[in-house]
Amino acid sequence: MLNSKSRRNIVLLILLTGVFITAWSPSYPHPDDEMEKIQIILLKWANGFLNGDSAAVAPLLAEDFKFDWGEKKAAFLRRVALNSLDASNVIIRYAYQRHEGDQKILVSPVVICYDRGNSKRPRTFTFIKEGGEWKIASIKRAPALPPELKKAVLPEYTSLLDVPVSVRDADTGEPIATRVHIKDQAGEYWPPQGHMKNIPIGWRQDVGGDVMVAGKTFAYVEPDFILPVPEGSYEIEVKRGMEYEPATLQFKVTSSEIPEIKIRLKRWINLRKQGWYSGDTHVHFLGLRTAMQEARGEDLNVINILATKWGELITNVEQFTGAPSVLSDSNQIVYFNEESRHGFLGHTVLLNLKELIYPLSWGGPNEGVPDGYDYPAMAYQADKAHKQQGFVSWAHFPYPSGELAVDVALGKLDAVDLFTWGDPFDEKGPRPAAARIWYRILNCGFKIPVSAGTDKMLNTQVVGSVRTYVKFDGAFTYDNWIKGIQAGRTFVTTGPILMFTANGREIGETITSKKGDVIKVQAEVRSQIPVERMEIIKNGEIVATKQNIDKSKNMTYQTEVTVDGSSWIAARVYSSKLLPYQAWDVLNLPGIPVLAHTSPIYINVDGEEQRSPQDAAYLAKWCDYAIKWAKGKARYLHESQRQEIVELFTKAKAVYLQQVQE
Repeated sequence: MLNSKSRRNIVLLILLTGVFITAWSPSYPHPDDEMEKIQIILLKWANGFLNGDSAAVAPLLAEDFKFDWGEKKAAFLRRVALNSLDASNVIIRYAYQRHEGDQKILVSPVVICYDRGNSKRPRTFTFIKEGGEWKIASIKRAPALPPELKKAVLPEYTSLLDVPVSVRDADTGEPIATRVHIKDQAGEYWPPQGHMKNIPIGWRQDVGGDVMVAGKTFAYVEPDFILPVPEGSYEIEVKRGMEYEPATLQFKVTSSEIPEIKIRLKRWINLRKQGWYSGDTHVHFLGLRTAMQEARGEDLNVINILATKWGELITNVEQFTGAPSVLSDSNQIVYFNEESRHGFLGHTVLLNLKELIYPLSWGGPNEGVPDGYDYPAMAYQADKAHKQQGFVSWAHFPYPSGELAVDVALGKLDAVDLFTWGDPFDEKGPRPAAARIWYRILNCGFKIPVSAGTDKMLNTQVVGSVRTYVKFDGAFTYDNWIKGIQAGRTFVTTGPILMFTANGREIGETITSKKGDVIKVQAEVRSQIPVERMEIIKNGEIVATKQNIDKSKNMTYQTEVTVDGSSWIAARVYSSKLLPYQAWDVLNLPGIPVLAHTSPIYINVDGEEQRSPQDAAYLAKWCDYAIKWAKGKARYLHESQRQEIVELFTKAKAVYLQQVQE
């Protein structure tokens, strides 16, 4: 991903390639070289200001420089160096020079765009001659934005009427939170009361409460809310997670007739009644109240907000309590947990923590700091989690993956987040498909179930748009939800609801069998968007397929699988149709397919462990990759640490080599 500084460099590069050339009034009574000098100073100032380069900005400022409300030069430069002003762009094409004698020039309006609040603020730059050179004496508020930058459809620019809206469950009448998009006849979005019309969509920019999907802004709202709009005709679109049918309603508002909008949302399936509870394992930056708001709006039972470290930036640590949040209730649970991150070794989701595990991240600049040390191993972090009855899943499986095979061999993982970004079934990509790597792990006898999380970091990601469904007995508690994943009673999905049994046994269970036995399997999918096919997977290979020729929303498939040794079987469904979720232009991700995958049902034949020498050899080479890195590129504070890590990785490799030799 691009960090904020990289993004600002790109923005400024665009500005430098043309905007300033046409930014100035074409005629002045003063020589052109004076104009050019002011242009160059502004260019240098904008470059330094946007990129936190106070050393570049300092010589451009007069000694008695003042910013906005009188902030002095030294204080302003400190804030520039810290990037605390959150500016993302500087627009100069609307600025004109006004000369006040030979020693003073005013340039206005220069528009500074700020990430925070997505705001544009006009400023007047005053230049004076100091020591024979032009310097910036002050940057103060200009009277108004240029008309071209004003958005005439902002709610603040018109007379508004308050329209009351309520949303209820169509069957029970229960008030339900949702996310909504309201547009007028011209297609303009009108936000509910308390929400922004234009939301920031950059990394870590004011994340929570609103979301943009396929270019449309949605607001997360309570069951009853106010919609301030001018007179006109409107359409409201209402969505709530995966188990409700979306609804759309048209209405008209006049000063003499303000309607009361009542919406009834139809639930097409209720998995909770069948003992299944949904969750997102991997979310960043949300606060407690916005996390609860979005969980309710998406009908998501569990949401895990992960504290972590990004270079020197630390996030969500202050909200960690070591328990479900105080706002959690009988329908939604918010738990602040942790993502443990290293750029080569990998990322792991640590759940059900009672204490945070440090370091949160380490190593090089992507996660740690430039020239940071590469100790400890991810395995040690997992051990610390397990000592406090915590849970460990490999985040956005499998990458980064330097230590993945090691941690599998040493029994450090409780699950893998199979669904996060992209198509985990894609066998044609430049890297091995995520599902294929998971299959290799299962083939070697490691009973590791699947989980899923969005890795939400932006307001263009919807929590729970990829989610884990977990089945367990007893009351809905966080502990039971975690235990259900550990027991392998899960399926992961972007929308389809997928059930699977073998000889009547459910997902996560083990069948005791003999070689040559025939196992009767049944898979059933229900999906608002029809899947293209359903597949039965045995030991990583497709052993049965049913095409959805009729494009039905419901499909059941019964077939038989012959047992030839200890095995695992699972079901998956797929459609190439891309959903407008988990899209990120920076990563060249246009969306995520319609798909679902169950955790396995295991078949034990004559008490033998499942083994695959071929897959074990593959994973042993993966360990070699980690060992080579530890011996060479890795940075350690002491050589004893290097030796310790090499020995750990070599121990893991031996686990696979034993299978190869059996």
